[in-house]
Amino acid sequence: MESVHSVLERFNDDLLQFPAYVAAFNDIDGLLRLHRETGIAQHLLILGESGTGKTTLCLDFVTRHPRVVLAERDVVPVLHVPIPPVATIAAVTEAMLTRLGDPCPTAGTVSSKTARAIKLARAVSVELLLIDEAQHIQDRGKLPTQYLVGDWLKTVMDEIAVPTVLLGLPRVAKLLQVNEQVRRRFSRRRYLQMGQHGETSIEGECLQLFLSLGENFPIPLSCGSLGWKEMAQRVYYASDGRVAYIKKLLSGAIRIAMEQQLSHVGADTLEAAFTQEVWWEGIDQLNPFNERFQFRRLNRASEPFEQVLVAPTAGRGGRRA
Repeated sequence: MESVHSVLERFNDDLLQFPAYVAAFNDIDGLLRLHRETGIAQHLLILGESGTGKTTLCLDFVTRHPRVVLAERDVVPVLHVPIPPVATIAAVTEAMLTRLGDPCPTAGTVSSKTARAIKLARAVSVELLLIDEAQHIQDRGKLPTQYLVGDWLKTVMDEIAVPTVLLGLPRVAKLLQVNEQVRRRFSRRRYLQMGQHGETSIEGECLQLFLSLGENFPIPLSCGSLGWKEMAQRVYYASDGRVAYIKKLLSGAIRIAMEQQLSHVGADTLEAAFTQEVWWEGIDQLNPFNERFQFRRLNRASEPFEQVLVAPTAGRGGRRA
């Protein structure tokens, strides 16, 4: 029998194929194809809560367009640059240089590092730029820094002249309000979340993904006496409609079921997996798979999907921190 470790490793490699993810992937692919055919560089903003698949989308695209090592040079068709938490211009430039393979990404002034990054991007034939974790720019909290990093991004985009995709939490939209020129470049937007498919509810999409990921289980999924409609609601509340949490939930359920040699994965197993993998305080009426659950989103203070509010930034004329 296959080991728990090998089953979990294979499961974690499964892609998150839900309608919004597929649509976003196709949008990015369309930008790349348009650029290759016409030289036109269009841009896209992708917003989504934590755990909705933004970074997975980037890695998926990089995997399909990998770095090619040639005798005379490397070719990097898709450059994925995660913005570091300390999102100063210097830090962002160094992150880009690191991804480009620069041996000394911290060397030089900001201007020289930026020029080097642009030159390297052209040298390795970058055709698409994926800027991930963009909320780290917005979270700097000071408008001058946000504006300057936005200007840096605009300059790099214009100089490299390739399609650029900016990905981040929904509050990234506030960043674009700071810099009009950056906002104009990212007027096209895509929200990476479930429930946008006209014919399927968010609960229905959660269940579809839940079942499709479970198809490769060595142990079958069962709704038991709940029925699949109620199971769909419970999966939604247990994940808040975020694909990463559906995977965490199922991963925990696989491990429990295999360790206990269960014949199926049902509500009891999922209840235990929710407490272990998603929220350690999620017991009794606070556990979506418990019979006492009250069928509400778990987004209140100290709950797993609490909505974190970012402190408002001061206007340009306000006091600098």
